Parts: sequence; structure tokens; C-alpha cells
Amino acid sequence: MARTEAEDSNLHFYESKLQQSFVEWMNANIRPRPEYDRMKRLSAAFCRGYANALGRREHRIPLLLRGSAAAVVCASSEEDSIHAMLNELERLPLQEIIVVLNGCRDNSYALSRGHRLVTVVYHPEPLGHDVGRSIGARLAGADNILFCDGDLVIPAEDLAPFLYAVDGDCDVALNDLNGYLPMFVHQDEVTHCKSFLNMVLGRSDLGANSMTAVPHALSKRLLRELNPVHLTVPPKAQVMAILGGYLVKAVHAVDVFSSNRKRRDNVGRGNAVAGMIIGDHAEALQEIFERRGAFGPAGYLSRKDVAMRRNAI
Repeated sequence: MARTEAEDSNLHFYESKLQQSFVEWMNANIRPRPEYDRMKRLSAAFCRGYANALGRREHRIPLLLRGSAAAVVCASSEEDSIHAMLNELERLPLQEIIVVLNGCRDNSYALSRGHRLVTVVYHPEPLGHDVGRSIGARLAGADNILFCDGDLVIPAEDLAPFLYAVDGDCDVALNDLNGYLPMFVHQDEVTHCKSFLNMVLGRSDLGANSMTAVPHALSKRLLRELNPVHLTVPPKAQVMAILGGYLVKAVHAVDVFSSNRKRRDNVGRGNAVAGMIIGDHAEALQEIFERRGAFGPAGYLSRKDVAMRRNAI
């Protein structure tokens, strides 16, 4: 029996007639699974027709998804942006949104609880950068996960490509920030670390793109195998994904530089956040060395051994 409009309005978007009818129509009429740009155009056209038939405006974005999707949002005292960010996520067919609040001293908790789809994880003291990703990933029950930060209000149109990518053949869908970077000589040490790590991994095509940046998304294939604890060190998780044979791609460009909230510990050369990220990359490089046996079975080479190998003919 068809649902009435009133019944449909009480459902979460992923259960709605709009989302389900779009998926059914796409599966029946569009083969093979289209690239994102074409799917986006079809989604917009379908949504316009659906809204016109009901005589109303429609701001939600139906997506052709085969699996379930969740979002993990990490936040710390983000009352100025968290509500707007959650509004954007609710425009997508997500089955759950997990908000990890740590060290909050404002109204972020109440604002997050005001959203029906949200599960809030609250810790009164700061947990440390990226720890929230690990917690959220461990709690999420959906197949694929989109990772965001509560201080960045990103339109749903710019979040959808990441979900669509990991619902398809991609395992790690990265934010393509290369177009926003200055020339190499003007880049900071963190950006150099990101580029160097990708080069060592044989993925120079990724440039400085990294799981350190949001938004990004992970597939159920990778999440099944990757212990969520590794998400606390994003570059190390990226190494594990690439060396594990998973498909890592930069799928969409979102400018997070101009809107990133400035804090005392993330501005200025040599700031605390930069030092932490550089340390994360050192851990990631160590992971490569251990997996590839770069130093041989005996461990690290002495200075004498390095000199002998360097001078060997």
C-alpha cells in the first residue's frame, strides 16, 4: 500500500518515498551504474518532478546507493556551526549521524540532540584530534561512512560525491585540495609531508591529498578490515589502505581552507596541530618501512652501513 504524504514526512529521508522511488527508477532504467555527474543530473531532474507533482519545494538530494550510509561528525564547542552542518547532512539519505562531542563548553550538545537522526557521544574533556573518528566508526552500523568536522558547514551537494564514490568501486574517497594549494615553494611543512608520503607510496597522483583532511569517506570493504583505532592517525590509515590494495581516489574538491575555524593551536608556523600532523606522518612512514622491510630483517641501519651501501659500486 502506498504511503501518504503525511506518513512519508515522519520517516527519515533514506526511508522516504523520494529516495526509494529514485533508486527503483534508476535501477530499472539506467544501466550500467552512471558516473557521479550524470547521476547528479538525473537526481536533480527526478527531484524537480517529484516536488512539482506535490506542489512544494524539495531540498533533499536522492542518491543511487546500493548500501547504507552514515556520517561521523567530530566537534568541540561548535555551537555556531554544528546545527547548520547537521541540516546539510540530513539532506542526504543517511541512516545515521554520529556526533562525537569532546571538550565542549557550549550549547553543541543540545543543538545536536535536536536532530532526530543524530546519536551523540559526549566526553567532557578533550579526547585529542581524530580520536572522534575512531569512536564514530566503531559505533556506526552502516556500510559506508562519511567523515566531517562540526566547524565546517559544507553543502550537501559537496558531500554527496564522497558517499557515491565509496558506494561504488572506491574505498577511500578524498577531498581533492590540490587546486587550492599555492606553489610548492610557498607550501607549509604539513603539505610537504602529505605530498612526500604519497610519493613514497607510489601515489604521486594524489599530490597532497590525505585522510587528514575532511570531508572524506570510507567503504564497507575497508571498514571491515581496518581496525577503527587506526583512524586516530589518518596518514597511517591511508598507508594501510594503499598498501592493502584498496582503491584510494581524490573524488571531489571542497575548499576547507577559507572556512576552517582559526584556533590558538592551529595558526602560525610550527603550531601544535601542525606538529601533531607531522608526527602522524612519521608514524605513517614507519608503517611503510615495517611493511616493506625497508631496513632489512636486522632493523635500522647504522651510519656505517648507510655509508657502505651509498658508496657501493
